[in-house]
This record gives sequence, structure tokens and C-alpha cells, in this order.
Amino acid sequence: MVTTVPGIEDIVLKEASEKLNLFESQPRLGGIGGRVSLVIPKSDTQKLFKMRSIEHIVQILKVFRVKKTKNGLDEIYKGVSKLTIPLGSTFRVTCERIGRHDYTSIDVQRSAGQAIVDRYGTKVNLENPETIVRVDVVHDLCIAGVQLTRNSLRIRYPRIFHHPSALNPVIAYAMLRYSEVQPRDRILDAFCGGGTIIIEAAQVWEDIDAIGLDISPKSINGARRNSEAAGVKKKVKFILGDATRLEKFLPGWKVDKAVSNLPFGIRSGRLKSLPKIYSGFLRSLRPFLNASSKVCLLTIHKRLLKSIGERSGYDILDSKQITHGGLTAHIMLLEPSS
Repeated sequence: MVTTVPGIEDIVLKEASEKLNLFESQPRLGGIGGRVSLVIPKSDTQKLFKMRSIEHIVQILKVFRVKKTKNGLDEIYKGVSKLTIPLGSTFRVTCERIGRHDYTSIDVQRSAGQAIVDRYGTKVNLENPETIVRVDVVHDLCIAGVQLTRNSLRIRYPRIFHHPSALNPVIAYAMLRYSEVQPRDRILDAFCGGGTIIIEAAQVWEDIDAIGLDISPKSINGARRNSEAAGVKKKVKFILGDATRLEKFLPGWKVDKAVSNLPFGIRSGRLKSLPKIYSGFLRSLRPFLNASSKVCLLTIHKRLLKSIGERSGYDILDSKQITHGGLTAHIMLLEPSS
């Protein structure tokens, strides 16, 4: 099982089919978004760590039914105690619980942990365990396994500058894939913040021309520092500028893919200004696009973006709903109207 951002399971399957010998797959294990089951040969396990659309890797040991009442804890104890777990000298149990139960995630961890101690006598180490045993409870399913990732795979590099609305690199990768970025593409992020999308593109695709633009000097300086930390400083360019007046900052340039995390207006308190920002950006961007250009935008204001996009000379090709920072957001794919 690999975990990802709920809503981009299709991107995970595409990447997995390219990088792995994939025998079987299930995009929503247990019917829950963000969990993808992949059946692969053991020899491909290390290749999973090179995937960019996932966050954690769990080697599943067993999936079994459990009750939602307190009796479910006894079933978890019995189920875990029967498992053959490749333990190190110490372990800890982690749990993510989804649904309504008469017990908590902490209760699950205690029951599963006690089962392991009783069977193996292995010591618990909550801070730095040699083995992480993951016991998730999803409604009436218990998914037990060993978590192979110590840290989330979304951590690509030591981020120097932390933008308050920083985008998860896994989402950035999904957006770039969604817009079908190709080598040698000219890519623009006109709301680049700390540079996540542009840096992700430079790390994955060869020979691209990638420009990030932002109206905040602090963000542009931070994006440059992040690009250096990521090892792609020479492959990208960051410009201080206004996304609604691109003609001032990108003279003579053309855009193959415009990919941006648009302002949501929540933290900044600028909800009333969003229509002006969205329409100004799409109007300013339109002359820089060619017939095959794609525009991929993340927003929580789907209706607003759709309405403004259609009025500004764009066709809405597709959209997908994801979970981002606890919010329901939408990745929307546009192209210039013919």
C-alpha cells in the first residue's frame, strides 16, 4: 500500500505502471482515497522510493475485518498476534483511523502493540524505533503492515524558505503530470510562492525552460534559496512581478504549460479581490499561449474559476477534486479556446 493525496490516485497508477512491474492494483484500498494497493515483485520494492506521487510505503501483511464496537480491539489484538512481522530490536505502532468507532487510534496502537510485545517480547521505542508497524482501521477493515518509509517521500530537499501557503510537492507533481509536461517545455508558475512547482518540474523533466513569478520579494528570494537547496538553481528562473501584468515581465516569451496554485484568499483575507486577480491573470496569460498550451490551476473556488475562465477565452478540459491542507480543492485543466 502506498499513501498519497486523496484525489490523485490515477496519477499514482500511471507513474507505477511506468516505473514498476505492476501485476495488480486497487486505486482506493478499503474504498478510501489516498490509499493505493500495488502488487509488485519484491525486487521492485526499492523502485517505490523513487516515485514522486506518493508519501508513504507500507508492506501489507494482512487485511481483516474488525467490529466498530469495543470488541474490535480484541479482534485487532488477535489479528496482529497471528502475524509474522519482520521486526528489528525495537518497534512502535502507528495508526490512522477513518470512520466511527467506539475506540480511538491510541486504543488501536495499544492493542496492536501489546499483541506484538506478548508474542515477540520486542521493546517499544516511540522516538526512534527500528521497525514501524502500521495498523490502520478504515471503517470495518484493519490494514496491518510494516511502514517502509521513515519520513514522507514528499520531502524532496531541505526546504530553506517555508511559504505560509506552501504546496505539497506530491500535488505539484500531479499537476505537472496532469498538464502533460514534456521535455523542452516552457513552464510558467505566475504565483510561485516558495517555488515548489517550478522546482519539481526542474527535478523531473530535462531541458525545460521554467520560470516562476511572484509579486512578493520575500517569496522570490525564498524560491531562489529553495532552488539552490534542491540542486536546480541553474535550471530555473524566478522573477519579481505581477501575474495580472505578464506582458511587463515576459516579453517575447511563449508558454507551453502554465501551472499554478492560485490564491485561495483565506489566510490573506482577500476573498473579495480574487475575481480581479483570477480574471487579470487569465487575461494577461492568454497572449502567451499557443494552440497546444495547457493551463493547470489549483483552487478551492471551482465555480469562480470556471466562470472567469470561460469568459476569458478558455475551455475547461477537466477537473479533479483533491484534499489539500484539510480543504476540498480542485485541480482544473484549461486550454485556450480555438
